Amino acid sequence: MNLQPPPEQSTDPKTIASTARDAFQSLAFASAGQKNAVLLAMADRLERCRDEVTTANEADLAAARENGVAENLVKRLRFGEPKIAGRVRSLRKIAALPDPVGQTIRTERRPNGLDVARVRVPLGVVLNVFEARPHVTVNAGAFCLKAGNAAILRGGSEARQCNALLGQFWRDALSEAGLPPGAVQVVGGSHEMVHELLSLDRWIDLVIPRGGKGLVEAVARQSRIPVIKHYEGVCHVYLDEQFDLRAALDVALDSKCLMPEVCNAMETLLVSEAAAEHLPAVVEAFQREGVAVRGCPRTREAAPSVEPADDDDWRTEYLDLIVSIRVVPGVEEAIDHINRFGSHHTDVIVTGRLPAAERFTERVDSGVVLVNASTMFCDGESLGMGAEIGISTDRLHARGPMGLEELTTYKFVIRGRGHIMGPSRTK
Repeated sequence: MNLQPPPEQSTDPKTIASTARDAFQSLAFASAGQKNAVLLAMADRLERCRDEVTTANEADLAAARENGVAENLVKRLRFGEPKIAGRVRSLRKIAALPDPVGQTIRTERRPNGLDVARVRVPLGVVLNVFEARPHVTVNAGAFCLKAGNAAILRGGSEARQCNALLGQFWRDALSEAGLPPGAVQVVGGSHEMVHELLSLDRWIDLVIPRGGKGLVEAVARQSRIPVIKHYEGVCHVYLDEQFDLRAALDVALDSKCLMPEVCNAMETLLVSEAAAEHLPAVVEAFQREGVAVRGCPRTREAAPSVEPADDDDWRTEYLDLIVSIRVVPGVEEAIDHINRFGSHHTDVIVTGRLPAAERFTERVDSGVVLVNASTMFCDGESLGMGAEIGISTDRLHARGPMGLEELTTYKFVIRGRGHIMGPSRTK
């Protein structure tokens, strides 16, 4: 395959939305075999055509740098060999997962003899609006498809060439499996086009925005369609009174340094007053990894090289090699800090005390709460979901990493034997 600009999808919002709705009518009843065939064909294309994908991505990266795109967004934009290989693995894992459509969630026989079941069904048409991140074009299409939903994927202009190529791959894979190519549409278009899509509740059932806080807030504000919000990740690690210092440093450094540009990276480290003696070692470990450290007065007293932190730091998603450190009296104050300043995304306690761990997991109001493990494990692949379509900070319908089950709803299926509510009207 030579790298030619793939044909763009329609930029007319009503055409895009109605095409997706028509495709959903077929996709909702497609067999697991058909849907898996699309996923495996997509995986094969990514693997076979990785040179074309990386070439398109490099062109996007060059344009982003030329246009002065922020470096953390450039990092999210990169879709090189390791990420392509990761998406190939994820596609195959998702294909191997059970099809959620048609699964019986619960069944019971009522006292009146009716058999009542709740059965999983697709949500319908899902609109994803996201910045950079070409891997989302793969993940979101795969999850929506496997769960029987049609997908409209509107990536940022930063990833235009790569996304257009991935959109062509989706169309080809769907056509080969005998499913409508409109089941996964990768679209470009202006902000005005997105705004109109967000009004088309006749055809679109759900919106999932992924990107900076400004994008998510704008989508939620403009949309007439239900939105599952994936807000910022102001994530915490709390070092309790008793812990193994080496293990604690490993968890904290992994949470901050492995992928500082992602939403589940730690932004604030909380340290119990009883463990404050370890602050010099903690600060030194971060600085050795190139992390800029900001801290409360107690932290700066223990490590004078630390820059001062203020209330804005406790609320900031840095998405960079920056961390803020605060000393708190104990677990109760750590919980209060997280629930006040955090974004209800992912939070960790490192402790050897079971009562503290239980208190933390019970009282911290976040989608994902971990004990003695890195924030990086807020990850669909690590949790057996293949990947994730996003990490919801909402409360309704889905929370935390979203996979196949979170892209379904249910219907009641009730079986009777001539049951009626009132008296018989037959003679």
